[in-house]
Parts: sequence; C-alpha cells; structure tokens
Amino acid sequence: MEGSRRKKRYKRQSKKVILGILLVVALLGGAVMYKTRTLQAKDDRYAAREENIKSQIESEEQKASELEEQEIYVKTKKYIEEIAKTKLGLVMPGETLLKPKNND
Repeated sequence: MEGSRRKKRYKRQSKKVILGILLVVALLGGAVMYKTRTLQAKDDRYAAREENIKSQIESEEQKASELEEQEIYVKTKKYIEEIAKTKLGLVMPGETLLKPKNND
C-alpha cells in the first residue's frame, strides 16, 4: 500500500512539474512573440524614416547641382549683360532701348 501511495503522489507531483514547465515555456513563448512584434513595428518605422531621409537627400543633391549650375552661369558674360540690361537699364553700343509708352 505504501508503495502505491508513493507512486500516486510521484505521478501527481510529476504532472504538476510538467504543467509548471509548460506554463513557463508558454509564458516565455508569449514574451518572445510580443517582443518580436514590437521590434518588427519599430523596424517598419525605421524603414519608413530611412526612405524619407533618402528622398530628402536626393532632393538636396538636386538643389546642390542646380546651385552649382547657377554659380557657373553667374560667372558668365551673358549673365552680366542680362543683369546690366534688366536691373541697370544699360545697353551695348549700337543697341537701341525701346520703352513702351505709358497711356496715363
């Protein structure tokens, strides 16, 4: 009798230990899944931010290129003549400046 009681008690204890281990494993699995989802969401946000920054870089590189072209153009004789005509009202020798009449 004593032996069968020990076996029953051992079986109950071993079932409790197995259930406890399964519970711990399930909790750890849940924690890993939760952390995986939060990290995936964070990764998605960083990917979107990276794309945004890449597009900003491309835009700024294009602006820099346009500014370099403008810098080269500003150093040309054609630009100097254009500014002299439009802003200062100067003309080249032999040119005639025509002004529209004001109907005031």
